[in-house]
Amino acid sequence: MTHDEQQIRALRAEWQDAVQSRDLDRTMATYYPGKEYLGFDVMPPFSFEGWESFRQNWIIFFEMFDEAPVFEFKDMKIHCSGDVAFTTGFTRFTGSISGKKIDLWTRETIGLRKLDGQWLMIHDHVSVPIDLNTGIGVTDHHP
Repeated sequence: MTHDEQQIRALRAEWQDAVQSRDLDRTMATYYPGKEYLGFDVMPPFSFEGWESFRQNWIIFFEMFDEAPVFEFKDMKIHCSGDVAFTTGFTRFTGSISGKKIDLWTRETIGLRKLDGQWLMIHDHVSVPIDLNTGIGVTDHHP
């Protein structure tokens, strides 16, 4: 594993710990600052342009959950060249919203850029598969 790959895995672990702790500032410190950030998420409004816009999404996300959500990564692959990288894989999150249990696997592609020697997420694309026969998202998929 290269030094860049180690740094990216450490960044993802920091993100995981920050989110599971509902620590907004630590969570946002893993993202590329400024208007260049672009996120595609599973919750409305589905597209977020700019770091501040995505920060507001995290505030809403944390407030939705009865307790801190739990995240798990599976099959993460890292592709890196120079100061640009991306990861692919599956992310599971569990928790409860208003007493309703959530247990959902998503597909995730993360774009990263190196800023002053530090890897940060500049693009986040989270999605669920769609059953084309019903047009409904498949939320019980287990990779």
